[in-house]
Amino acid sequence: MLRPLFDCHIEFCPSPHLSQIYDGFWKLKAKGLITLKTKRVTLEHSKPIIKVIVNNTHTLIYDTLDGFNWIDGSLDENMEYVRSHIDCDFYFKRSFKPELKDYLNKGKLYPLGLNYPFDHDGNYPFTISERLKSFLKQNIKKDVFKLNTYEYPPVRHPNNKILFLCGLWNPDQVDSIELKEHRNQINNDRMTFVRACKAEFGDQFTGGIQIDDYSKRIAKDILVPFKITKKQNFLNAIKDHNICIATTGLHNSTGWKFAEYTAASRAIISEPLHYELPGGFKKDTNYLSFTNTTELISNIQSLLSDTNKMQDMMVENYRYYNNYVNSEKMVMNTLLKTLYV
Repeated sequence: MLRPLFDCHIEFCPSPHLSQIYDGFWKLKAKGLITLKTKRVTLEHSKPIIKVIVNNTHTLIYDTLDGFNWIDGSLDENMEYVRSHIDCDFYFKRSFKPELKDYLNKGKLYPLGLNYPFDHDGNYPFTISERLKSFLKQNIKKDVFKLNTYEYPPVRHPNNKILFLCGLWNPDQVDSIELKEHRNQINNDRMTFVRACKAEFGDQFTGGIQIDDYSKRIAKDILVPFKITKKQNFLNAIKDHNICIATTGLHNSTGWKFAEYTAASRAIISEPLHYELPGGFKKDTNYLSFTNTTELISNIQSLLSDTNKMQDMMVENYRYYNNYVNSEKMVMNTLLKTLYV
């Protein structure tokens, strides 16, 4: 019998952002590759950041924040927070930029990778109310799905359909003028892109804005019914469309949708990525990039006219997912870093 490679003590709080991390640790335990102990914690500032102690020697931090927003405040204030509050040997950051290293007191900094929520495996220390909530959700099948629900091989469908379903961010929900402007820019861009794709590709395009009180006021002409944006139907739609479009999220984050596209081995067209990913995820290989409507339409047309290029991208994303995004691969990649110090 193989001896476990790592002894891991992990903090636990039921945050959707962290489900990928918890799933990976539990699956490695199930395979006998690690031992695992868990400790219930309350997340500081309710931010999805946890600590893991490996082999009673190394402190690892997993940070799945959307950007550099540990606290409410300016970028400089956030960087000072990092300098004064974060102490670890290894720091794995979802929204990764190399310059963050300049603010760590110690520890090696690495990109964590694409992030998305799902119903993770494992017997973690849920409260009674959390267990009841989870039981009810699973029994009424309400947006709770295991990892394999997202995964799909690089199968190219002959109809070559295009998918872009998205939501809007209400600027009235934030106080900062800067954040209001950021949300307005995201909203205006998304509406513009949807309208342009509908006009250019007609029935070949499935897209629109998710319905809520805010979107009803400013995007009436491009709203899509709930039955289309409902999670299960959305995941099915991803698998049925060869080309999937992504836009930048809050705090310039790479959104959950991008990871879901990768899990389903789709050809991706995205606004520029503001943060780095591990493992050589490359523009023009794993995704095409656009900054305006003209580039978006041109990129879609290039994939539609070159199905070999489309298929190659789907295969590359399948490979990337299975080496860097799949939960146990992601976690094992981080643990292996501790062997080279």
